[in-house]
Amino acid sequence: MKLLVNNSTDPAFNLALEELIASEYPEEAVMLWRNAPAIIVGRNQNTEAEINAEAVRERNIKVVRRITGGGAVYHDLGNINYTIAANDRLMDNDAFARNARVIINVLHKLNIPAEFKGRNDILVDGRKISGSAKSVFANRTLFHGTLLFDTDLSVLSSVLTPDEEKIRAKGIKSVRSRVANLREFLPQLSVDMFLEALTSGILEELGEDAVTPVPDALILRAQALANEKYRTWEWNFGSLTAYNYTCKKRFDCGGVQIAFNVNNNRIEDFYVSGDFFGPRPVAELAEKINGTIPRYDDIAAKFAVIEIGDYISGLSASEFLTLFRLN
Repeated sequence: MKLLVNNSTDPAFNLALEELIASEYPEEAVMLWRNAPAIIVGRNQNTEAEINAEAVRERNIKVVRRITGGGAVYHDLGNINYTIAANDRLMDNDAFARNARVIINVLHKLNIPAEFKGRNDILVDGRKISGSAKSVFANRTLFHGTLLFDTDLSVLSSVLTPDEEKIRAKGIKSVRSRVANLREFLPQLSVDMFLEALTSGILEELGEDAVTPVPDALILRAQALANEKYRTWEWNFGSLTAYNYTCKKRFDCGGVQIAFNVNNNRIEDFYVSGDFFGPRPVAELAEKINGTIPRYDDIAAKFAVIEIGDYISGLSASEFLTLFRLN
């Protein structure tokens, strides 16, 4: 098994490269990598139901869907990700623990009392420092996980805290766990020092002398796949299941509530209600919004050519847009 170190911090590229390491790289491999601030959403989740879209926009945090299941997680440069592409298609109860053993062994050598618990977590003193997920390919399995070393946990809590009343969604919901940073247990190390120790430890575990470079051809393929898939709204935000959205707010002109359904990634049954006044019926406004992709930029483009004051007196388009807490 080879050890690859990917120095990119672009989440779309990194997830594309990971997919290709699992599906096209000829050997079993472990890969270490980090992301600039990003939310990584599980394959079967409704993205909008997992994130605080306003906080994500304000912080300019990337949102990317991965090919494995499980819940949404926050990545930043204080978090190290590991990928294991293994010729292991046994989906027994020990599969996660078996493939995470190399990581746990290295942590033990660093005097971290890590233990595998539950279905797919690594804990230290009862707190989660790593979660993992998997995806099965034709000939082998992709396992990957996080290692929280010095992640900004305040950002994690703010961007992964959606308004539960905003979206009624089907699909897999994330389960929040009590988490910890490994730096609590290794205060003498920086994240770069920890990455170096982790790299050396894994090489020792694998019996390898040096890191293996990622082939240039695979890097080019990953760049193309990132553009075709991992940077698209359809992949990252498109929902496999229908969902309902609602939001209400009080403005100087009165209370305004919107509600709509999303089906096949299009807004349906758009409805506006409240104690406001307006010269034109809001049913006309609904006709202009139905059929729109539930993407903030698309909705903003609609309101750029709609005079909201014709339907809700005293309300501006920018104020009305605050009701759409979407990415």
